[in-house]
Amino acid sequence: MNWFVVNIKVKTKYRKSILQKRNALHSSEVSNLSKTILKNADLELNLNAIKTLGSYFAAHNEVDLEILTKKRLKNNLLTTFPRVGPNHSMNLIAPKNLKKLSKNKYGIFEPSDGYEINLIKHEIIIIPTVGVDKDGYRLGYGGGYYDRFLKSVVQSSNRPLLIALIYDFQFIDDSINEAHDIKLDKVFSDKQIKQFTF
Repeated sequence: MNWFVVNIKVKTKYRKSILQKRNALHSSEVSNLSKTILKNADLELNLNAIKTLGSYFAAHNEVDLEILTKKRLKNNLLTTFPRVGPNHSMNLIAPKNLKKLSKNKYGIFEPSDGYEINLIKHEIIIIPTVGVDKDGYRLGYGGGYYDRFLKSVVQSSNRPLLIALIYDFQFIDDSINEAHDIKLDKVFSDKQIKQFTF
């Protein structure tokens, strides 16, 4: 059995284990932990003042970003959200109306109207994440949307800061990355902050 097959199996094992733990969280736990995680990130990065921020609509017990979204909306700050397209493509869209959302094929809310904001125009992008390995590489959901979307800019010095907001159990004490995986700059959990690029 070659390394590639072994790594896919390892990733699948971690993905399944983490998602089981996350799905088991009570709604009150999600709410309380999300507030703590957002507070940790905001203290360091001042997310409520970032001019252009890439965010997401939380699903399946992900860290809830609704408080952040509402604050930014109140302050008229530009916030974008992912919208998936054909052939595993994705764009970040600034919605015209946050009350007009549609669900994509994965059951995740996305803007139904709005305009695309170029990736490079963002200061920070918060990336939905299943897990983060010990080297800072993101374990995603397996669709490769963010890997493809960010591929053109990850090596550039003029790019957004890539961060993840996760529960502490989503950290993985192992190296499981493949060549196409995205390395995060900073990761915030309810218990710690990890910086992976300098």
